[in-house]
Amino acid sequence: MKVALVFPRFAYPSGDVPLGLCYLAGAILKHTKAEVEILDTTFLEENPMKFLERKFMENEYEYAGFSVMTTTIKDSNKVAKMIKRVSPKTKIIYGGPQPTIMPEEILKVKEVDAVALKEGEETFVEITKKKGDFKGIKGIWYKENGKIIKNPERKPIENIDDIPFPARHLVDMERYLQNWYQMDAVDTNLRGTSLLASRGCPYRCSYCQPILDEMFGKGMRKRSAKNIVSEMKHLKETYNINAFDYADDTFTINPGWVNEVCDEMIKENLNLSWMCNTRAHLVNEELFTKMKKAGLKQVYIGMESGSQRILDEIYQKDIKVNQVENAVNILNRLGIKVHGYFMVGAPTETEEEIKQTIKFAKKLDITTATFSIATPLPLTHLYNKTKHMIDADIEDMDYYKNPVYRAGDNMLPPSKIQYWKRRALLEFYLHPKRLGSTIKQLLSVRKAYNKLKRF
Repeated sequence: MKVALVFPRFAYPSGDVPLGLCYLAGAILKHTKAEVEILDTTFLEENPMKFLERKFMENEYEYAGFSVMTTTIKDSNKVAKMIKRVSPKTKIIYGGPQPTIMPEEILKVKEVDAVALKEGEETFVEITKKKGDFKGIKGIWYKENGKIIKNPERKPIENIDDIPFPARHLVDMERYLQNWYQMDAVDTNLRGTSLLASRGCPYRCSYCQPILDEMFGKGMRKRSAKNIVSEMKHLKETYNINAFDYADDTFTINPGWVNEVCDEMIKENLNLSWMCNTRAHLVNEELFTKMKKAGLKQVYIGMESGSQRILDEIYQKDIKVNQVENAVNILNRLGIKVHGYFMVGAPTETEEEIKQTIKFAKKLDITTATFSIATPLPLTHLYNKTKHMIDADIEDMDYYKNPVYRAGDNMLPPSKIQYWKRRALLEFYLHPKRLGSTIKQLLSVRKAYNKLKRF
């Protein structure tokens, strides 16, 4: 049996490995005898649709699995249509955030045979073992004789140490390593990749929840320190990495566990530089001193806005502007670089509030920043609260390029939001205290090109 896991990334190439599909592939390879390929279009030199068409014409794949997000649904549907044309017997299964929260809508796409809800490792292993019969498989909705069959839910995997390591060998790891720029502010020559140490997030930010709860359950499940460090050893030995990033939504929620992980990293003396995501109010000197001893060099923080009104009323961020300033001060004292995530174009946000955010970002002693467009992903709290203001199809949502709210209703015109997003990036990166670092990073030509595509 042949299984194709399709990653139709036609835009915004980066060093981010498709960990979700690699986890699926690892589970299938461990628990079944199926042949698995990851068809990744990220770094193709040839036309990606022609490449995928050729693969499906030359191979008899029984299943094609897609990990689908809002930003990839249009391209996923385009590929699914092509697959059914050239390989009509291939069963197409969508999984990931979008199918989990909108399964009935996804199953209206005639080419999609089934959706896998929530975590997919155990579900896809069972699908592969049952060889084409979706009946009774927990976590699957599928179509049969024109009707949607809703199988029972599958519970989250209790011990995530049991999940095999991602099958990174099925993607072009060398290209991913060459294009990994998450820690360019530390050193543009670092060779790194992503690692996931936990699943889930207990916070209530309006632009993420309740999608994370739907995907991974409430709260947070953690891998053991030994299991995490075992994967680090594997990555270092196999791919000669000297850096990595924790891709967890919020790595530092449980300080006791973070200390255990750091102790294990220090004990094994891996000599790896790393970064993680955290929240401003979770930064304290004692914990981050320990993390620095274990190799921490950079932290990413969701700062979002310089307006407390926007943080409270729109994003439900549960942080204060002064907590962001305090976190940055602590991290600077420790010599840890900081990246800030910001958004512009929130519903009801004024130009004065956007200027306030830009001024705030420039003032902070942070090295790098991302300014994206506030985008209400389907069925998030932000979407449900503001859907009457949205003037875009779900499949056209792109937080790098496309404002989705119509002008009026106390909303700035899309052209204004695009203007302020570009201006924010220019004012931040051309600020005198960052100009030298900006030029240094842009000298890494391939990485610079991939970054600028988001501009």
